[in-house]
Amino acid sequence: MDVRIETLEALNLISSVELGPYPQSAPKAWDQLFTELKKLEGITPKQLIGFGMDDPFLTPAPLTRYIASTTYEGEFNEQPDLNLFKMEIKAGKYAIYTMKGPYHNMPSEFAKLRNEWLPASNEELDCLRPWLEIYLNDPFEVPEEDYLTDLHIPLK
Repeated sequence: MDVRIETLEALNLISSVELGPYPQSAPKAWDQLFTELKKLEGITPKQLIGFGMDDPFLTPAPLTRYIASTTYEGEFNEQPDLNLFKMEIKAGKYAIYTMKGPYHNMPSEFAKLRNEWLPASNEELDCLRPWLEIYLNDPFEVPEEDYLTDLHIPLK
């Protein structure tokens, strides 16, 4: 596994959340984010970032929360009629693995990072920041086998 360690700056995000098992809630959260972003003027979406807020091994599937987000340019003010909110991911060190292929491979690739790479690395997991999926290309422009996603696990 080709893993690099980098320090990410804080990320200011516009986000959408959906409840339920991640395979069902993630597409809903992305659809909601894109739908609501179209209603905003003066906002330019930049980097797409997704993450689960809950450990699916500890949290009942109907209660897990998936967050679909984007960094952005412009001034975003939360509005009660939009299903979007601001959030910040604190700066910090991450182990990063670039996954190539379908998004449904993410759980097994994250498991390899956690169960194989992390114990062998002498690094320590930071449980105060989320694991991130940073999307590097557009799934509407490349075939599924060419999807590129940086998988990030937070380190102390």
